[in-house]
Amino acid sequence: MRRSWAPVIGLAAVISAAGQRQLPWEQSPLLIGRALYRENCIVCHDIDKPQSKKLGPSFYQLFKRDRMPLSGTRPNRDYVRVRVKFGGTLMPAFRQTLSDKEINLLIDYIASK
Repeated sequence: MRRSWAPVIGLAAVISAAGQRQLPWEQSPLLIGRALYRENCIVCHDIDKPQSKKLGPSFYQLFKRDRMPLSGTRPNRDYVRVRVKFGGTLMPAFRQTLSDKEINLLIDYIASK
């Protein structure tokens, strides 16, 4: 009895190709940022409404505003990055949860809204 290895080799090639293909949220930085926002921020912060009834301020058009909701300073990426990393009065710190790259992707998503 002679065995053919062609089906096994073909299956291995398909599995290998599937492992190299990027998932949809890995293809677009904004989709990654949106996923990070939904996973970490949406509980306390709205992004699609100017007024929020959630614990934290709304991020609706945050970087298009004259002033940040609580600090009153001009909106800037550095301030948001520090708040995400180190937290605030009620906000938890995410420096051990999110990498610098993920924080930047998250800020890119917030800036896009």
